Amino acid sequence: MLATVPERTYGEVPAAGALRWDEPSAGGAEVSAPYLLTTAVYAPPAVPVTTGVHTHSDGLLVWPHHGSLTLHTRHTVRRLVPGQGIWLPPGTPHDASSDPGSVSCYTYVTRAAIPPHWSTPRPLRVRRALQEMLLHLDSTAMPDDLRLRTQRVVIELLEEDPHPAIDVPVPEDGRIRSLADDVMRDPESDLSLEAWAARHALSVRTVTRAFGRDVGMSFARWRALVRMSAATTLLAQGCPVNLIAHRCGYSTTSAFSAAFRRVTGVSPTEYLREQTVPAPAGR
Repeated sequence: MLATVPERTYGEVPAAGALRWDEPSAGGAEVSAPYLLTTAVYAPPAVPVTTGVHTHSDGLLVWPHHGSLTLHTRHTVRRLVPGQGIWLPPGTPHDASSDPGSVSCYTYVTRAAIPPHWSTPRPLRVRRALQEMLLHLDSTAMPDDLRLRTQRVVIELLEEDPHPAIDVPVPEDGRIRSLADDVMRDPESDLSLEAWAARHALSVRTVTRAFGRDVGMSFARWRALVRMSAATTLLAQGCPVNLIAHRCGYSTTSAFSAAFRRVTGVSPTEYLREQTVPAPAGR
């Protein structure tokens, strides 16, 4: 159940470093009393689009039902595929962009229903059954008491079943963030740290210190996360594993699979089997 709010304007997807974080706008739906949550379903046009940096007065669970979406917060980039969700507390500035052909869902949770420990952004697992419950609540008329009981069950299930997403933190330094944007746009590239630094007229020491200070890891480890984030999106799009390995910068499928397992704990095939859900009919 939604309150009436102005419709958001969507635009072309900018580079991560071009997003404006200082003055986020207010946007999106709000939950109407006496309900606890509501879900908005969005299918983008044939080109990638972005919501622009904004906040919500309610809490927000962002999750794709089909395809993939990218969520930027001030210091983190998260690429989500079906089965993964990200929780954002009220007032968290963020930008979301959906890939063509995807179906993205935004579940708003009223402040009164938010568990006390959900005070910071956190990954949440959104299983198939939970997705269908949320979509059923969105599309089906039912008595208020039944709707409220079902909404309470949804929140309980979310509390009990966290699931890590692949986080790609981004450097705060604008010069390093520009370099990071280029790497994220080209995960296949095998350029060395020295080559990336030279391309951006930076010293290796400057880049190394920035990654250690701002994201808490080496450039090599950070690039591995970038590649695995890209891999989850390609898996959701149905690409074969050998092609994904190549497009993520690995010379062999076995090397890619080993790297993927180190990051996610499962093989690419197991990950895809666990995460993929059918495309929604008639939405």
